[in-house]
Amino acid sequence: MRLQGKVAVVTGGGSGIGRGIVLCMAKEGADVAIPDIQDGNAQAVVKEVLALGRKAVGFRCDVTKSADVQSAMDRAKKELGKIDVLVNNAGMASAPGMPFTNNSEEDWDKTYAVNLKSVFLMSKAIAPYFIERKAGRIINIASIAGPLAALTMPPYSVAKGGVITFTRVIAKELAPHGITVNAICPGVLWTAFWENLAKYIADTNPAFKGMTPRQVFDKRVGDIIPMKREQTPEDIGWAAVFLASEEARNITGQALNVDGGSVMH
Repeated sequence: MRLQGKVAVVTGGGSGIGRGIVLCMAKEGADVAIPDIQDGNAQAVVKEVLALGRKAVGFRCDVTKSADVQSAMDRAKKELGKIDVLVNNAGMASAPGMPFTNNSEEDWDKTYAVNLKSVFLMSKAIAPYFIERKAGRIINIASIAGPLAALTMPPYSVAKGGVITFTRVIAKELAPHGITVNAICPGVLWTAFWENLAKYIADTNPAFKGMTPRQVFDKRVGDIIPMKREQTPEDIGWAAVFLASEEARNITGQALNVDGGSVMH
């Protein structure tokens, strides 16, 4: 088991990609803390982790508020003994639409806060602890929407691009302390976010007129993914396991695309 004896904190681990990361890490031996805005979701995943024979704790946390973030770190250390890995996964999609002038200030601020400010707050809270231990892994969940500059969701694309840049900035700063910082850029997954985006595409793009959201999604998968298959939460989870493992001890400041070849660099 690659993460035997490790403790991971996975924000937003109660559903979607976060749940996939939690379960993959637990299968590799990690105990997991799950701060999530939806406590019920966190508790459900805790039960799944316990069924795998690992320890877990879940609790409500608003990752855009520094007091909640510090409380989450303190609780994880108190109940699980330590923290070895931080996965900044919590996120949200902006309302789809273009031109960018249609985006509201409220949507922009909320999208920035959940997707980017939270990564700063969580990383700021854990960095002194990792520096003291001279070890630690920070894994930030970005998106291919960052490097692709997706026109259909400007606030989200900008925020995720910011996550990638922030990853590289703090990777340079923390590297001398034995801490690695990397990002994962998921591709196209069938989630509530993509369902809403598919509805928007069907309503606004004549090429997709009359299609169901799932049909739109499947066509987009075929159009933009060279491997012609969608990604899954487990795809992202196993990438996170690798970056958290000893095998990735000399990898830092990287943005790993898990997208079936949509972005190649």
